[in-house]
Amino acid sequence: MTLGQKIKHRREELGYTQVELAQKTQTSQPYISRLEKGDFNPSTQMIISIAVTLDVSIDYLLLDGRKAG
Repeated sequence: MTLGQKIKHRREELGYTQVELAQKTQTSQPYISRLEKGDFNPSTQMIISIAVTLDVSIDYLLLDGRKAG
């Protein structure tokens, strides 16, 4: 699953709309939409904000499930 897919999946699990997630992370709905579509990668600060808002680890968002090493 891509970063955008993980964000969308967790957002929907929590019952948040894109607008609600945008408000909680102090960004815009179009930004969240583009992020979920994989149009770009967010800044480190935005990844932290999204992880906190969605109550997931940064590892969950960034790693593909395989262990490094």
